[in-house]
Amino acid sequence: MGTAAVHVRLVDGRELSVPFDWFGFLTAGTDAQRRDVVLDGSGVAIYWPALDDSVSVPSLLGLPEIPPPDPSVGRYIVDYLPGDEGWLAEVRGTGFTSFGATLAAARRAVRNVLRRYHGVRSLGGAGLEVVDVIHREAAAAGR
Repeated sequence: MGTAAVHVRLVDGRELSVPFDWFGFLTAGTDAQRRDVVLDGSGVAIYWPALDDSVSVPSLLGLPEIPPPDPSVGRYIVDYLPGDEGWLAEVRGTGFTSFGATLAAARRAVRNVLRRYHGVRSLGGAGLEVVDVIHREAAAAGR
């Protein structure tokens, strides 16, 4: 008999099986409690009412939890750091990072991350400003 697991099919077609052991509350629950399950919010988490606990999609993928956007934040500062393989983009105060082979690619990538995070098509249209800080001296210091 296999290990008891949560089985999920994501909207992009991927299927996951994650052992109950990853989530202690599931191991402690009964079969009936584990079968009593609903999608929470817009499908970003699975909720077990009988156990009063949930599992987010990022945690099913082994990723850290991402808090919802803070509506009071209207401006993001992005630091771009050159490296041997391209540019690292770090969004201050968020823990978000992205990468691009060129500076332009890194700028596009970080804006895509922010658009997805906020669920918008246009950052400017949503009243969000992005300020780019390019650290070219990092490349010279590494030589």
